Amino acid sequence: MNTDFSQKTYIHLFILAISGIVIYSNSFQVPFLFDDLMSIMENPVIKDIKNFFLNASGYNYNPRRFLGYLTFSLNYRIGGFDVTGYHVFNLAVHIISAMLLYALVRLTFRTPALRATTLSPTAGLLALCAAVFFVVHPLQTQAVTYIVQRLTSLTALFYLLSLCLYATWRLAKEEDPPQNGKALPLYVLCLITIVLAMKTKEIAFTLPFMVVLYEFCFFRQRKLLPLVPILLTLAIIPLSLLNLEKPVSVVLSDVTEVTKVQAQVSRWVYLMTQFTVITTYIRLLFFPVNQNLDYDYPLHDTFFTVPVFLSFVFLLVLVLLGVYLFFRSGRRNGEGTGELRLVCFGIFWFFIALSVESSIIPIVDPIFEHRLYLPSAGFFIACVTGLAMVVQKAKSRTAVNVITAVVITAVVVLGGATYARNRVWQNEVTLWKDVVKKSPFKARPHNNLGAFYDKQGRSEEAIRELLTAIQIQPDHDDAYYNLGITYTGLGRINDAIEAYRAAVRLNPSSARAFNNLGTLYGRQRRMDDAVQAFLKAIEINPKYVEGHHNLGVTYRVQGRLDDAAREFQTVLNLNPDHAGARKNLESLLRLKK
Repeated sequence: MNTDFSQKTYIHLFILAISGIVIYSNSFQVPFLFDDLMSIMENPVIKDIKNFFLNASGYNYNPRRFLGYLTFSLNYRIGGFDVTGYHVFNLAVHIISAMLLYALVRLTFRTPALRATTLSPTAGLLALCAAVFFVVHPLQTQAVTYIVQRLTSLTALFYLLSLCLYATWRLAKEEDPPQNGKALPLYVLCLITIVLAMKTKEIAFTLPFMVVLYEFCFFRQRKLLPLVPILLTLAIIPLSLLNLEKPVSVVLSDVTEVTKVQAQVSRWVYLMTQFTVITTYIRLLFFPVNQNLDYDYPLHDTFFTVPVFLSFVFLLVLVLLGVYLFFRSGRRNGEGTGELRLVCFGIFWFFIALSVESSIIPIVDPIFEHRLYLPSAGFFIACVTGLAMVVQKAKSRTAVNVITAVVITAVVVLGGATYARNRVWQNEVTLWKDVVKKSPFKARPHNNLGAFYDKQGRSEEAIRELLTAIQIQPDHDDAYYNLGITYTGLGRINDAIEAYRAAVRLNPSSARAFNNLGTLYGRQRRMDDAVQAFLKAIEINPKYVEGHHNLGVTYRVQGRLDDAAREFQTVLNLNPDHAGARKNLESLLRLKK
Protein backbone atom coordinates (compact mmCIF):
# COMPACT_ATOMS: atom_id res chain seq x y z
CA MET A 1 0.00 0.00 0.00
CA ASN A 2 1.36 3.36 -0.96
CA THR A 3 1.15 5.55 2.13
CA ASP A 4 3.97 7.94 1.21
CA PHE A 5 6.50 6.08 3.33
CA SER A 6 9.56 8.13 4.20
CA GLN A 7 12.29 8.04 6.78
CA LYS A 8 10.00 9.95 9.16
CA THR A 9 7.30 7.32 8.64
CA TYR A 10 9.66 4.52 9.64
CA ILE A 11 10.58 6.49 12.75
CA HIS A 12 6.89 6.76 13.60
CA LEU A 13 6.41 3.01 13.16
CA PHE A 14 9.46 2.35 15.32
CA ILE A 15 7.95 4.56 18.04
CA LEU A 16 4.73 2.53 17.94
CA ALA A 17 6.61 -0.76 18.13
CA ILE A 18 8.95 0.24 20.94
CA SER A 19 6.09 1.81 22.93
CA GLY A 20 4.11 -1.42 22.80
CA ILE A 21 7.12 -3.59 23.70
CA VAL A 22 8.11 -1.42 26.68
CA ILE A 23 4.71 -1.09 28.33
CA TYR A 24 3.83 -4.77 27.79
CA SER A 25 7.30 -6.06 28.74
CA ASN A 26 5.94 -7.31 32.08
CA SER A 27 3.08 -9.29 30.53
CA PHE A 28 4.92 -12.19 28.86
CA GLN A 29 4.60 -14.53 31.87
CA VAL A 30 0.96 -13.78 32.72
CA PRO A 31 -0.64 -17.24 33.05
CA PHE A 32 -3.77 -18.56 31.40
CA LEU A 33 -6.70 -16.94 33.21
CA PHE A 34 -10.49 -17.09 33.34
CA ASP A 35 -11.85 -18.17 29.91
CA ASP A 36 -8.31 -19.07 28.76
CA LEU A 37 -8.71 -22.33 30.67
CA MET A 38 -11.76 -23.54 28.76
CA SER A 39 -10.91 -22.03 25.38
CA ILE A 40 -7.24 -22.99 25.31
CA MET A 41 -5.91 -25.26 28.06
CA GLU A 42 -8.93 -27.60 28.24
CA ASN A 43 -9.76 -27.40 24.54
CA PRO A 44 -8.75 -30.64 22.76
CA VAL A 45 -9.40 -29.12 19.33
CA ILE A 46 -6.39 -26.80 19.41
CA LYS A 47 -4.01 -29.58 20.46
CA ASP A 48 -3.80 -31.03 16.96
CA ILE A 49 -3.20 -28.70 14.02
CA LYS A 50 -4.68 -31.34 11.72
CA ASN A 51 -8.11 -30.46 13.09
CA PHE A 52 -7.86 -27.20 11.17
CA PHE A 53 -6.56 -28.58 7.87
CA LEU A 54 -7.26 -32.31 7.48
CA ASN A 55 -10.65 -32.60 9.18
CA ALA A 56 -13.56 -30.35 10.14
CA SER A 57 -13.13 -30.48 13.94
CA GLY A 58 -11.46 -27.08 14.11
CA TYR A 59 -14.17 -25.45 12.01
CA ASN A 60 -17.07 -27.20 13.70
CA TYR A 61 -15.83 -26.23 17.17
CA ASN A 62 -16.71 -22.61 16.42
CA PRO A 63 -17.17 -21.70 12.74
CA ARG A 64 -17.56 -18.01 13.57
CA ARG A 65 -14.13 -17.89 15.26
CA PHE A 66 -12.28 -20.49 13.24
CA LEU A 67 -9.29 -18.31 12.42
CA GLY A 68 -8.75 -17.20 16.02
CA TYR A 69 -8.70 -20.77 17.29
CA LEU A 70 -6.37 -21.74 14.47
CA THR A 71 -3.82 -19.25 15.84
CA PHE A 72 -4.15 -20.86 19.29
CA SER A 73 -3.46 -24.22 17.68
CA LEU A 74 -0.37 -22.82 15.97
CA ASN A 75 0.85 -21.47 19.31
CA TYR A 76 0.29 -24.88 20.89
CA ARG A 77 2.09 -26.62 18.03
CA ILE A 78 5.14 -24.39 18.50
CA GLY A 79 5.37 -24.10 22.28
CA GLY A 80 2.66 -26.16 23.95
CA PHE A 81 1.29 -24.28 26.94
CA ASP A 82 4.28 -21.98 27.39
CA VAL A 83 2.45 -18.67 27.77
CA THR A 84 5.31 -16.59 26.37
CA GLY A 85 4.55 -17.48 22.77
CA TYR A 86 0.87 -16.64 23.18
CA HIS A 87 1.70 -13.22 24.65
CA VAL A 88 4.30 -12.45 21.97
CA PHE A 89 1.66 -13.20 19.32
CA ASN A 90 -0.93 -11.02 21.09
CA LEU A 91 1.47 -8.11 21.40
CA ALA A 92 2.50 -8.42 17.75
CA VAL A 93 -1.17 -8.26 16.76
CA HIS A 94 -1.63 -5.16 18.94
CA ILE A 95 1.38 -3.35 17.48
CA ILE A 96 0.45 -4.24 13.87
CA SER A 97 -3.10 -3.02 14.52
CA ALA A 98 -1.71 0.30 15.73
CA MET A 99 0.46 0.55 12.61
CA LEU A 100 -2.58 -0.12 10.44
CA LEU A 101 -4.48 2.63 12.28
CA TYR A 102 -1.54 4.90 11.54
CA ALA A 103 -1.62 3.89 7.85
CA LEU A 104 -5.39 4.41 7.65
CA VAL A 105 -5.15 7.99 8.94
CA ARG A 106 -2.32 8.73 6.52
CA LEU A 107 -4.31 7.29 3.62
CA THR A 108 -7.42 9.21 4.64
CA PHE A 109 -5.57 12.51 4.38
CA ARG A 110 -4.91 11.68 0.70
CA THR A 111 -8.64 11.36 -0.07
CA PRO A 112 -10.53 14.17 -1.86
CA ALA A 113 -12.22 15.23 1.38
CA LEU A 114 -8.98 15.90 3.24
CA ARG A 115 -6.05 16.27 0.84
CA ALA A 116 -6.43 20.05 0.60
CA THR A 117 -7.12 20.73 4.28
CA THR A 118 -4.79 22.79 6.42
CA LEU A 119 -4.10 19.72 8.59
CA SER A 120 -2.94 17.64 5.64
CA PRO A 121 0.76 18.61 6.00
CA THR A 122 0.71 17.25 9.54
CA ALA A 123 -1.06 13.99 8.63
CA GLY A 124 1.87 11.87 9.73
CA LEU A 125 2.00 13.47 13.17
CA LEU A 126 -1.77 13.16 13.63
CA ALA A 127 -1.64 9.50 12.59
CA LEU A 128 1.18 8.90 15.06
CA CYS A 129 -0.74 10.51 17.92
CA ALA A 130 -3.89 8.47 17.28
CA ALA A 131 -1.89 5.23 16.96
CA VAL A 132 0.26 5.91 20.04
CA PHE A 133 -2.83 6.51 22.19
CA PHE A 134 -4.23 3.26 20.78
CA VAL A 135 -1.04 1.39 21.77
CA VAL A 136 -0.53 2.77 25.27
CA HIS A 137 -4.07 3.12 26.63
CA PRO A 138 -4.59 0.81 29.63
CA LEU A 139 -8.07 -0.23 28.49
CA GLN A 140 -6.36 -2.26 25.77
CA THR A 141 -4.76 -4.57 28.33
CA GLN A 142 -7.79 -6.84 28.46
CA ALA A 143 -7.58 -7.44 24.69
CA VAL A 144 -3.79 -7.90 24.75
CA THR A 145 -2.75 -9.42 28.09
CA TYR A 146 -5.83 -11.63 28.44
CA ILE A 147 -4.79 -14.32 25.96
CA VAL A 148 -8.17 -15.51 24.70
CA GLN A 149 -9.16 -11.95 23.80
CA ARG A 150 -6.79 -12.25 20.87
CA LEU A 151 -10.09 -13.00 19.12
CA THR A 152 -10.93 -9.30 19.58
CA SER A 153 -7.53 -7.82 18.72
CA LEU A 154 -7.01 -10.11 15.71
CA THR A 155 -10.43 -9.15 14.37
CA ALA A 156 -9.45 -5.50 14.76
CA LEU A 157 -6.26 -6.16 12.80
CA PHE A 158 -8.21 -7.60 9.85
CA TYR A 159 -10.81 -4.84 10.24
CA LEU A 160 -8.18 -2.10 9.94
CA LEU A 161 -6.34 -3.93 7.16
CA SER A 162 -9.57 -4.18 5.16
CA LEU A 163 -10.16 -0.45 5.45
CA CYS A 164 -6.55 0.32 4.48
CA LEU A 165 -6.88 -1.91 1.41
CA TYR A 166 -10.19 -0.31 0.47
CA ALA A 167 -8.75 3.20 0.87
CA THR A 168 -5.71 2.31 -1.22
CA TRP A 169 -7.94 0.78 -3.91
CA ARG A 170 -10.14 3.86 -4.02
CA LEU A 171 -7.14 6.17 -4.22
CA ALA A 172 -5.80 4.14 -7.14
CA LYS A 173 -9.17 4.56 -8.87
CA GLU A 174 -8.99 8.32 -8.22
CA GLU A 175 -5.69 8.73 -10.03
CA ASP A 176 -5.65 10.22 -13.51
CA PRO A 177 -5.68 7.90 -15.35
CA PRO A 178 -7.11 5.30 -12.92
CA GLN A 179 -4.60 2.59 -11.99
CA ASN A 180 -6.96 -0.31 -12.77
CA GLY A 181 -4.18 -2.92 -12.98
CA LYS A 182 -3.04 -2.11 -9.46
CA ALA A 183 -6.54 -1.54 -8.12
CA LEU A 184 -8.15 -4.93 -8.79
CA PRO A 185 -5.80 -7.01 -6.60
CA LEU A 186 -6.30 -4.52 -3.77
CA TYR A 187 -10.07 -4.85 -4.04
CA VAL A 188 -9.87 -8.65 -4.02
CA LEU A 189 -7.55 -8.57 -1.00
CA CYS A 190 -10.01 -6.26 0.73
CA LEU A 191 -12.80 -8.81 0.25
CA ILE A 192 -10.54 -11.60 1.53
CA THR A 193 -9.59 -9.73 4.69
CA ILE A 194 -13.25 -8.93 5.36
CA VAL A 195 -13.97 -12.67 5.26
CA LEU A 196 -10.99 -13.35 7.53
CA ALA A 197 -12.28 -10.78 10.04
CA MET A 198 -15.72 -12.37 10.03
CA LYS A 199 -14.20 -15.80 10.68
CA THR A 200 -12.32 -14.46 13.69
CA LYS A 201 -15.09 -12.84 15.75
CA GLU A 202 -18.65 -11.67 15.23
CA ILE A 203 -17.86 -8.00 15.85
CA ALA A 204 -16.62 -7.92 12.24
CA PHE A 205 -20.28 -7.91 11.16
CA THR A 206 -20.09 -4.10 11.17
CA LEU A 207 -17.11 -3.97 8.79
CA PRO A 208 -19.09 -3.67 5.52
CA PHE A 209 -21.02 -0.75 7.02
CA MET A 210 -17.73 0.88 7.98
CA VAL A 211 -16.50 0.56 4.40
CA VAL A 212 -19.68 2.23 3.16
CA LEU A 213 -19.23 4.99 5.74
CA TYR A 214 -15.65 5.49 4.58
CA GLU A 215 -16.77 5.81 0.96
CA PHE A 216 -19.45 8.39 1.78
CA CYS A 217 -17.26 10.38 4.15
CA PHE A 218 -14.14 10.83 2.05
CA PHE A 219 -14.93 10.45 -1.66
CA ARG A 220 -17.00 12.84 -3.77
CA GLN A 221 -17.34 10.65 -6.87
CA ARG A 222 -18.87 7.74 -5.00
CA LYS A 223 -18.61 4.25 -6.47
CA LEU A 224 -21.66 2.32 -5.31
CA LEU A 225 -21.47 -0.83 -7.44
CA PRO A 226 -18.19 -2.11 -5.87
CA LEU A 227 -19.87 -1.82 -2.47
CA VAL A 228 -22.35 -4.56 -3.39
CA PRO A 229 -19.93 -7.54 -3.02
CA ILE A 230 -18.69 -6.03 0.23
CA LEU A 231 -22.24 -5.72 1.57
CA LEU A 232 -22.96 -9.32 0.53
CA THR A 233 -20.35 -10.48 3.07
CA LEU A 234 -22.88 -9.47 5.73
CA ALA A 235 -24.44 -12.92 5.22
CA ILE A 236 -21.32 -14.76 6.46
CA ILE A 237 -21.85 -14.41 10.20
CA PRO A 238 -25.63 -15.07 10.23
CA LEU A 239 -25.11 -18.18 8.08
CA SER A 240 -22.39 -19.35 10.47
CA LEU A 241 -24.76 -18.93 13.41
CA LEU A 242 -27.58 -21.01 11.99
CA ASN A 243 -27.82 -24.68 11.08
CA LEU A 244 -29.33 -24.44 7.61
CA GLU A 245 -29.80 -28.20 7.40
CA LYS A 246 -32.82 -27.84 9.67
CA PRO A 247 -36.31 -27.06 8.32
CA VAL A 248 -36.93 -23.38 7.61
CA SER A 249 -39.40 -23.07 10.49
CA VAL A 250 -36.83 -24.45 12.94
CA VAL A 251 -34.10 -22.19 11.56
CA LEU A 252 -36.30 -19.16 12.08
CA SER A 253 -37.11 -20.21 15.63
CA ASP A 254 -33.39 -20.61 16.33
CA VAL A 255 -32.67 -16.96 15.49
CA THR A 256 -33.81 -15.74 18.91
CA GLU A 257 -31.64 -18.23 20.76
CA VAL A 258 -28.42 -17.73 18.79
CA THR A 259 -28.58 -13.97 19.29
CA LYS A 260 -28.80 -14.07 23.08
CA VAL A 261 -25.27 -15.38 23.83
CA GLN A 262 -26.17 -17.24 27.08
CA ALA A 263 -27.85 -14.21 28.60
CA GLN A 264 -31.10 -14.54 30.53
CA VAL A 265 -32.02 -10.85 30.42
CA SER A 266 -34.47 -9.52 27.87
CA ARG A 267 -33.41 -7.48 24.88
CA TRP A 268 -35.12 -4.43 26.36
CA VAL A 269 -33.27 -4.66 29.69
CA TYR A 270 -29.97 -5.21 27.89
CA LEU A 271 -30.56 -2.19 25.63
CA MET A 272 -31.50 0.08 28.54
CA THR A 273 -28.39 -1.06 30.40
CA GLN A 274 -26.16 -0.46 27.40
CA PHE A 275 -26.97 3.25 27.38
CA THR A 276 -25.23 3.54 30.74
CA VAL A 277 -22.52 1.03 29.75
CA ILE A 278 -21.49 3.06 26.68
CA THR A 279 -21.34 6.19 28.82
CA THR A 280 -19.09 4.27 31.22
CA TYR A 281 -16.91 3.20 28.29
CA ILE A 282 -16.43 6.83 27.25
CA ARG A 283 -15.56 7.78 30.82
CA LEU A 284 -12.97 4.98 30.92
CA LEU A 285 -11.43 6.19 27.68
CA PHE A 286 -10.93 9.65 29.14
CA PHE A 287 -10.22 8.54 32.72
CA PRO A 288 -9.18 4.85 32.92
CA VAL A 289 -9.41 4.50 36.70
CA ASN A 290 -10.77 1.53 38.67
CA GLN A 291 -10.43 -0.87 35.76
CA ASN A 292 -12.04 -4.20 36.50
CA LEU A 293 -12.06 -7.60 34.82
CA ASP A 294 -15.51 -8.43 36.21
CA TYR A 295 -17.72 -5.39 36.83
CA ASP A 296 -20.69 -5.70 39.16
CA TYR A 297 -22.82 -3.63 36.83
CA PRO A 298 -26.49 -2.79 37.60
CA LEU A 299 -29.16 -3.74 35.08
CA HIS A 300 -31.86 -1.24 34.10
CA ASP A 301 -35.34 -2.25 33.00
CA THR A 302 -36.86 1.14 32.27
CA PHE A 303 -35.93 4.15 30.20
CA PHE A 304 -37.18 6.70 32.70
CA THR A 305 -34.50 6.42 35.34
CA VAL A 306 -31.89 9.13 35.83
CA PRO A 307 -28.83 7.05 34.73
CA VAL A 308 -30.52 5.66 31.62
CA PHE A 309 -32.21 8.86 30.52
CA LEU A 310 -29.15 11.08 31.01
CA SER A 311 -26.91 8.52 29.31
CA PHE A 312 -29.30 8.35 26.36
CA VAL A 313 -29.36 12.15 26.05
CA PHE A 314 -25.56 12.31 26.23
CA LEU A 315 -25.13 9.62 23.55
CA LEU A 316 -27.80 11.19 21.35
CA VAL A 317 -25.95 14.52 21.49
CA LEU A 318 -22.76 12.76 20.34
CA VAL A 319 -24.53 11.08 17.44
CA LEU A 320 -26.22 14.33 16.41
CA LEU A 321 -22.85 16.05 16.65
CA GLY A 322 -21.48 13.49 14.22
CA VAL A 323 -24.38 14.11 11.84
CA TYR A 324 -23.92 17.87 12.12
CA LEU A 325 -20.19 17.62 11.43
CA PHE A 326 -20.84 15.39 8.42
CA PHE A 327 -23.11 17.95 6.76
CA ARG A 328 -21.11 20.95 7.93
CA SER A 329 -17.93 19.52 6.43
CA GLY A 330 -19.72 18.77 3.18
CA ARG A 331 -20.47 22.39 2.35
CA ARG A 332 -18.81 23.44 -0.83
CA ASN A 333 -16.24 26.25 -0.66
CA GLY A 334 -16.20 25.99 3.09
CA GLU A 335 -12.88 26.90 4.61
CA GLY A 336 -11.34 24.89 7.41
CA THR A 337 -14.18 22.39 7.61
CA GLY A 338 -12.75 19.35 5.80
CA GLU A 339 -11.14 18.07 9.00
CA LEU A 340 -14.57 17.87 10.59
CA ARG A 341 -15.33 14.94 8.27
CA LEU A 342 -12.59 12.95 10.01
CA VAL A 343 -13.99 13.83 13.44
CA CYS A 344 -17.49 12.70 12.47
CA PHE A 345 -16.02 9.49 10.95
CA GLY A 346 -14.36 8.74 14.29
CA ILE A 347 -17.61 9.32 16.17
CA PHE A 348 -19.58 7.05 13.84
CA TRP A 349 -16.79 4.45 13.97
CA PHE A 350 -17.09 4.32 17.77
CA PHE A 351 -20.83 3.66 17.76
CA ILE A 352 -20.88 1.31 14.77
CA ALA A 353 -18.03 -0.84 16.09
CA LEU A 354 -19.80 -1.10 19.47
CA SER A 355 -23.19 -1.94 18.01
CA VAL A 356 -22.85 -5.73 17.95
CA GLU A 357 -22.07 -6.04 21.67
CA SER A 358 -23.88 -2.96 22.98
CA SER A 359 -27.34 -3.00 21.45
CA ILE A 360 -30.22 -5.51 21.48
CA ILE A 361 -28.19 -8.74 21.45
CA PRO A 362 -28.09 -9.76 25.12
CA ILE A 363 -24.70 -11.02 26.31
CA VAL A 364 -24.28 -12.68 29.70
CA ASP A 365 -21.89 -9.94 30.89
CA PRO A 366 -23.20 -6.46 30.02
CA ILE A 367 -19.77 -4.80 30.21
CA PHE A 368 -16.23 -5.92 29.38
CA GLU A 369 -13.27 -3.66 28.67
CA HIS A 370 -12.01 -5.66 25.68
CA ARG A 371 -15.16 -4.67 23.80
CA LEU A 372 -13.68 -1.16 23.56
CA TYR A 373 -10.59 -2.30 21.66
CA LEU A 374 -11.95 -1.80 18.14
CA PRO A 375 -14.29 1.15 18.91
CA SER A 376 -11.42 3.00 20.61
CA ALA A 377 -9.70 3.44 17.24
CA GLY A 378 -12.53 5.75 16.15
CA PHE A 379 -12.45 7.52 19.50
CA PHE A 380 -8.73 8.30 19.15
CA ILE A 381 -9.14 9.45 15.54
CA ALA A 382 -11.91 11.88 16.55
CA CYS A 383 -10.14 13.21 19.64
CA VAL A 384 -6.73 13.68 18.04
CA THR A 385 -8.22 15.42 15.01
CA GLY A 386 -10.34 17.69 17.18
CA LEU A 387 -7.34 18.54 19.35
CA ALA A 388 -5.25 19.28 16.25
CA MET A 389 -7.90 21.73 15.07
CA VAL A 390 -7.74 23.47 18.45
CA VAL A 391 -3.95 23.69 18.23
CA GLN A 392 -4.19 25.05 14.70
CA LYS A 393 -6.54 27.83 15.77
CA ALA A 394 -4.55 28.74 18.87
CA LYS A 395 -3.24 32.27 18.48
CA SER A 396 -0.51 31.92 21.06
CA ARG A 397 2.64 29.84 20.72
CA THR A 398 2.37 29.31 24.47
CA ALA A 399 -1.02 27.67 24.02
CA VAL A 400 0.42 25.32 21.41
CA ASN A 401 3.28 24.38 23.72
CA VAL A 402 0.90 23.74 26.59
CA ILE A 403 -1.30 21.46 24.50
CA THR A 404 1.75 19.61 23.20
CA ALA A 405 2.99 19.10 26.74
CA VAL A 406 -0.43 17.84 27.81
CA VAL A 407 -0.46 15.28 25.00
CA ILE A 408 3.04 14.01 25.81
CA THR A 409 2.18 13.82 29.50
CA ALA A 410 -1.03 11.93 28.72
CA VAL A 411 0.88 9.36 26.64
CA VAL A 412 3.43 8.84 29.42
CA VAL A 413 0.76 8.58 32.14
CA LEU A 414 -1.37 6.17 30.11
CA GLY A 415 1.66 4.05 29.31
CA GLY A 416 2.58 3.91 32.99
CA ALA A 417 -1.00 2.95 33.85
CA THR A 418 -0.87 0.13 31.31
CA TYR A 419 2.37 -1.20 32.80
CA ALA A 420 0.82 -1.03 36.28
CA ARG A 421 -2.37 -2.72 35.11
CA ASN A 422 -0.34 -5.59 33.67
CA ARG A 423 1.12 -6.16 37.13
CA VAL A 424 -2.40 -6.91 38.38
CA TRP A 425 -2.63 -9.67 35.75
CA GLN A 426 0.57 -11.41 36.99
CA ASN A 427 -1.28 -14.35 38.60
CA GLU A 428 -4.76 -15.57 39.41
CA VAL A 429 -4.77 -14.39 43.03
CA THR A 430 -3.56 -10.83 42.35
CA LEU A 431 -6.12 -10.51 39.55
CA TRP A 432 -9.11 -11.83 41.50
CA LYS A 433 -8.16 -9.97 44.68
CA ASP A 434 -8.30 -6.81 42.58
CA VAL A 435 -11.72 -7.82 41.25
CA VAL A 436 -13.07 -8.71 44.71
CA LYS A 437 -11.93 -5.31 45.98
CA LYS A 438 -13.85 -3.56 43.18
CA SER A 439 -16.85 -5.93 42.97
CA PRO A 440 -17.29 -7.05 46.60
CA PHE A 441 -20.97 -7.95 46.20
CA LYS A 442 -20.59 -10.16 43.11
CA ALA A 443 -20.34 -13.91 43.63
CA ARG A 444 -18.10 -14.91 40.72
CA PRO A 445 -14.98 -12.99 41.84
CA HIS A 446 -15.19 -14.53 45.34
CA ASN A 447 -15.65 -17.98 43.82
CA ASN A 448 -12.68 -17.61 41.50
CA LEU A 449 -10.45 -16.16 44.22
CA GLY A 450 -11.42 -19.03 46.51
CA ALA A 451 -10.57 -21.61 43.85
CA PHE A 452 -7.11 -20.12 43.35
CA TYR A 453 -6.50 -19.79 47.08
CA ASP A 454 -7.13 -23.54 47.27
CA LYS A 455 -4.56 -24.20 44.54
CA GLN A 456 -2.03 -22.29 46.64
CA GLY A 457 -2.84 -24.40 49.69
CA ARG A 458 -4.54 -21.49 51.46
CA SER A 459 -7.55 -23.60 52.39
CA GLU A 460 -9.10 -21.47 55.13
CA GLU A 461 -8.99 -18.37 52.94
CA ALA A 462 -10.47 -20.42 50.10
CA ILE A 463 -13.37 -21.59 52.27
CA ARG A 464 -14.02 -18.02 53.40
CA GLU A 465 -14.23 -16.72 49.82
CA LEU A 466 -16.34 -19.65 48.58
CA LEU A 467 -18.83 -19.31 51.44
CA THR A 468 -19.02 -15.59 50.71
CA ALA A 469 -19.86 -16.40 47.08
CA ILE A 470 -22.61 -18.76 48.24
CA GLN A 471 -23.96 -16.19 50.68
CA ILE A 472 -24.17 -13.62 47.87
CA GLN A 473 -25.62 -16.11 45.38
CA PRO A 474 -27.11 -19.22 47.05
CA ASP A 475 -27.59 -21.01 43.72
CA HIS A 476 -23.91 -20.68 42.69
CA ASP A 477 -23.22 -24.33 41.84
CA ASP A 478 -19.61 -23.65 40.85
CA ALA A 479 -18.86 -22.29 44.33
CA TYR A 480 -20.26 -25.47 45.87
CA TYR A 481 -18.12 -27.52 43.47
CA ASN A 482 -14.96 -25.64 44.46
CA LEU A 483 -15.93 -25.92 48.11
CA GLY A 484 -16.10 -29.69 47.64
CA ILE A 485 -12.55 -29.68 46.27
CA THR A 486 -11.27 -27.66 49.23
CA TYR A 487 -13.03 -29.84 51.81
CA THR A 488 -11.63 -32.95 50.12
CA GLY A 489 -8.10 -31.56 50.38
CA LEU A 490 -8.65 -31.01 54.10
CA GLY A 491 -9.97 -34.55 54.58
CA ARG A 492 -13.47 -33.30 55.43
CA ILE A 493 -15.13 -35.95 53.27
CA ASN A 494 -18.68 -35.63 54.60
CA ASP A 495 -18.60 -31.86 54.11
CA ALA A 496 -17.21 -32.37 50.61
CA ILE A 497 -20.01 -34.82 49.75
CA GLU A 498 -22.64 -32.35 50.93
CA ALA A 499 -21.01 -29.61 48.82
CA TYR A 500 -21.02 -31.80 45.71
CA ARG A 501 -24.62 -32.85 46.35
CA ALA A 502 -25.57 -29.17 46.46
CA ALA A 503 -23.62 -28.60 43.22
CA VAL A 504 -25.45 -31.36 41.32
CA ARG A 505 -28.80 -30.32 42.78
CA LEU A 506 -28.27 -26.80 41.45
CA ASN A 507 -26.70 -27.96 38.20
CA PRO A 508 -27.81 -31.50 37.26
CA SER A 509 -25.69 -31.32 34.07
CA SER A 510 -22.36 -31.01 35.92
CA ALA A 511 -20.49 -34.17 34.91
CA ARG A 512 -17.40 -33.17 36.89
CA ALA A 513 -19.40 -32.74 40.12
CA PHE A 514 -20.97 -36.20 39.73
CA ASN A 515 -17.53 -37.63 39.02
CA ASN A 516 -16.03 -36.11 42.17
CA LEU A 517 -19.03 -37.20 44.20
CA GLY A 518 -18.55 -40.75 42.93
CA THR A 519 -14.88 -40.66 43.91
CA LEU A 520 -15.77 -39.71 47.49
CA TYR A 521 -18.43 -42.41 47.68
CA GLY A 522 -15.73 -44.85 46.63
CA ARG A 523 -13.46 -43.67 49.44
CA GLN A 524 -16.30 -44.43 51.85
CA ARG A 525 -16.72 -47.91 50.27
CA ARG A 526 -20.23 -46.96 49.09
CA MET A 527 -19.60 -48.66 45.76
CA ASP A 528 -23.18 -48.77 44.49
CA ASP A 529 -23.58 -45.04 45.11
CA ALA A 530 -20.23 -44.45 43.41
CA VAL A 531 -21.30 -46.43 40.33
CA GLN A 532 -24.52 -44.42 40.06
CA ALA A 533 -22.61 -41.13 40.30
CA PHE A 534 -20.11 -42.17 37.61
CA LEU A 535 -22.88 -43.45 35.34
CA LYS A 536 -24.62 -40.09 35.69
CA ALA A 537 -21.38 -38.27 34.82
CA ILE A 538 -20.86 -40.23 31.58
CA GLU A 539 -24.56 -40.00 30.74
CA ILE A 540 -24.11 -36.22 30.78
CA ASN A 541 -20.84 -36.41 28.86
CA PRO A 542 -20.28 -39.75 27.07
CA LYS A 543 -16.71 -38.67 26.22
CA TYR A 544 -15.78 -37.89 29.82
CA VAL A 545 -12.52 -39.84 30.12
CA GLU A 546 -12.08 -39.64 33.90
CA GLY A 547 -15.69 -40.66 34.47
CA HIS A 548 -15.21 -43.83 32.43
CA HIS A 549 -11.88 -44.57 34.13
CA ASN A 550 -13.26 -44.11 37.65
CA LEU A 551 -16.26 -46.27 36.78
CA GLY A 552 -13.89 -48.99 35.56
CA VAL A 553 -11.90 -48.84 38.80
CA THR A 554 -15.11 -49.13 40.83
CA TYR A 555 -16.33 -52.08 38.76
CA ARG A 556 -13.01 -53.80 39.39
CA VAL A 557 -13.38 -53.34 43.16
CA GLN A 558 -16.86 -54.85 42.88
CA GLY A 559 -15.47 -57.83 40.98
CA ARG A 560 -17.29 -56.89 37.75
CA LEU A 561 -14.19 -57.49 35.66
CA ASP A 562 -15.84 -57.56 32.23
CA ASP A 563 -17.59 -54.26 32.91
CA ALA A 564 -14.33 -52.82 34.19
CA ALA A 565 -12.44 -53.95 31.08
CA ARG A 566 -15.10 -52.38 28.87
CA GLU A 567 -14.72 -49.00 30.64
CA PHE A 568 -10.92 -49.07 30.45
CA GLN A 569 -11.12 -49.84 26.74
CA THR A 570 -13.53 -46.94 26.28
CA VAL A 571 -11.02 -44.67 27.97
CA LEU A 572 -8.26 -45.83 25.60
CA ASN A 573 -10.55 -45.29 22.60
CA LEU A 574 -11.09 -41.72 23.75
CA ASN A 575 -7.49 -41.11 24.86
CA PRO A 576 -4.93 -43.70 23.69
CA ASP A 577 -2.27 -42.06 25.89
CA HIS A 578 -4.13 -42.64 29.18
CA ALA A 579 -1.48 -44.57 31.16
CA GLY A 580 -3.77 -45.49 34.05
CA ALA A 581 -6.41 -47.09 31.84
CA ARG A 582 -3.77 -49.03 29.88
CA LYS A 583 -2.15 -50.34 33.05
CA ASN A 584 -5.50 -51.35 34.54
CA LEU A 585 -6.66 -53.06 31.36
CA GLU A 586 -3.42 -55.04 31.06
CA SER A 587 -3.78 -56.09 34.72
CA LEU A 588 -7.33 -57.31 34.08
CA LEU A 589 -6.28 -59.30 31.04
CA ARG A 590 -3.59 -61.05 33.11
CA LEU A 591 -6.15 -61.89 35.79
CA LYS A 592 -8.46 -63.43 33.19
CA LYS A 593 -5.67 -65.71 32.01
